[in-house]
Amino acid sequence: MTRKEKMKDSTTLAPDEAFAVLGNETRMKILQTLGEAGFGESLSFSELRERVGIRHGAQFTYHLKQLVGHFVRKTDDGYALRPAGNRVVEAVLSGTVTDNPALDSRQTDHHCPYCGSPIEVHFHQNRLHRYCTACPGTYGQTALPGVSIDPEDRGYLGKKNLPPAGVTDRTPEAVVEAATIWNHLLLLKPANGLCPRCSASLESSVSICSNHDTTDGLCDECSYRHGIKIEHCCPKCIFTAGGFFADFLLTNFDFVAFLVAQDINPVSPTPEDQRVWTDYDEDVLSVEPFEARFTFTIDDDALTLTVDDNLDVVDVTKGTTSETAR
Repeated sequence: MTRKEKMKDSTTLAPDEAFAVLGNETRMKILQTLGEAGFGESLSFSELRERVGIRHGAQFTYHLKQLVGHFVRKTDDGYALRPAGNRVVEAVLSGTVTDNPALDSRQTDHHCPYCGSPIEVHFHQNRLHRYCTACPGTYGQTALPGVSIDPEDRGYLGKKNLPPAGVTDRTPEAVVEAATIWNHLLLLKPANGLCPRCSASLESSVSICSNHDTTDGLCDECSYRHGIKIEHCCPKCIFTAGGFFADFLLTNFDFVAFLVAQDINPVSPTPEDQRVWTDYDEDVLSVEPFEARFTFTIDDDALTLTVDDNLDVVDVTKGTTSETAR
């Protein structure tokens, strides 16, 4: 099948062919012009050519034909974006694939979920890195290359992905809030077993620190606060996501109800709200087969979820912190 034939078949286009089609200034301008008209809105051939600014009809026709099929569709009224073309325009206009803003290290008014001290943030390569100014944080004294914070003085609380537009015209506090909601909504898809990039079913696996001991805050064996971690991998694309097990329970009905009862919005939580599923208790009941118990507290109320080897919640217990401590 030739490239032209593949372009007509909008379901088939090799990655190298897709990038070859997009690697042209005129074609990108066509996509952006159709995007600015609105998704699903059509522009006639003449109107589209005029807005793109190409005088030579033959040249314009050639570039437009390269896009029709996978990125652009022919309509009764002219031409409009297909979903693939719309995604390309979104990525370009939002700066996701073109911008690289920076946010120097700043102390914020948000606080560490473990000790309550102010946190410091640094935005680097589309990731917001968070540090506690007093305690070891979630991962201990750790810093990544390019992050201008002395790891000896800060405890690492982890990173949150955030597109470049999330930093523009926002205060450091607002950036933290935007990153919190952005990542929370992103995690809801893996929590439902779906890849947030391509929608394929994810493969999930659990790892357990064999000698986990957090008496001094962090475990000497794994250097983390929590010993049970989960990893999601997509068998179709390159998406992977790893983290502590509580993130996997974000869509559990009993957990959501527990949050709502305490006036916490389970869809758009604040950075302080996330303390509930950041600072929690875990108890490994069995390694093979896997079974563990996770307890979340808000003030004096507690919720305990027991998870089995199929990663299903098999028991739910509600009570108070004094009851769960027995």
